[in-house]
Amino acid sequence: MATTFHPPISHNDLLREEELSASRELDWLLSSLTETISSIRNGLHECTTLLAPADPGSTLALSSVRSEALKGYVTRVGNRIVKGDMQVKMYGLPNTKGLQSHKLTIAASGAPDRAFMLEQLTDVNNFVKESLRLLGDEGDVGCLGEGVVERLCELQGNIKAARAALKGAGPHRLFPYHAADSRVFDPPLHPHLSFDLYVSEAALTAELRTLELIPPSDAPKPAFSLASLGTDSTGGFGQRFAVAVGLRGGPRGNGDTQDEVFAYRGMNVRVRERVRVESQDPNLMAVWAKLGGLEHALGLAIKSLGMVSGAAGVK
Repeated sequence: MATTFHPPISHNDLLREEELSASRELDWLLSSLTETISSIRNGLHECTTLLAPADPGSTLALSSVRSEALKGYVTRVGNRIVKGDMQVKMYGLPNTKGLQSHKLTIAASGAPDRAFMLEQLTDVNNFVKESLRLLGDEGDVGCLGEGVVERLCELQGNIKAARAALKGAGPHRLFPYHAADSRVFDPPLHPHLSFDLYVSEAALTAELRTLELIPPSDAPKPAFSLASLGTDSTGGFGQRFAVAVGLRGGPRGNGDTQDEVFAYRGMNVRVRERVRVESQDPNLMAVWAKLGGLEHALGLAIKSLGMVSGAAGVK
């Protein structure tokens, strides 16, 4: 079906009318964007409230479902774990006196070296605050200054990064490259036990591994170590990188096996037993959902502005 004008107009006049129409539509979009920006600003403020440290914090159960390998809880206040009490039944751990299990107590005091920090939540909070800084305190689209689409894309990038931090911890923050500081436990963590606590898809996730020390004379080449990224002569860099980030093999894939040897805290070790438990955190789930909604709203606004501003000849 074709569209015609009566009376007929010249091609140049038609182009001029199309540009004027797009310009008017752009003005309308910029006017309606004020409401969108206000909604995004309110959503980000809600996220900061949900992420802010507030007593008594969130107490979350950390208990394995089909076994008694791990039973207990932790308390999160902001980006810190301030308290935790767990009982562990895993291979090679001594029973705590008076119990039929090994007891773990997180007693993070106010001292910096005793703080159990969730670095992912620090990242989320920083990205949200940077997003609010980009929006400023004004109530209309003028707060973004020139290059509205570019500023909205920058804002969307920050929100995407915040969601990515909530989605999962990077490999460098997990076993075998990272280890929870034993000083945050009272008594200190058993030397043959690895403990990870991180956020995965807005859920607090605990991973515990019992380790077997491999004597230097008996130890084969470790399957994973930071140094192997630069020195392993087998395969190309792409293959080594894929292994390191969990795209191929290794502990980030199908789990640890007793045949793999890892370089951990200056030792070569094998994993004898592994337990992974997730606990849904209502506040983090709310932040995850809000950030997803804000990202979607920004995507629609950017797409509309990009199409109309191009048609209107706006650079």
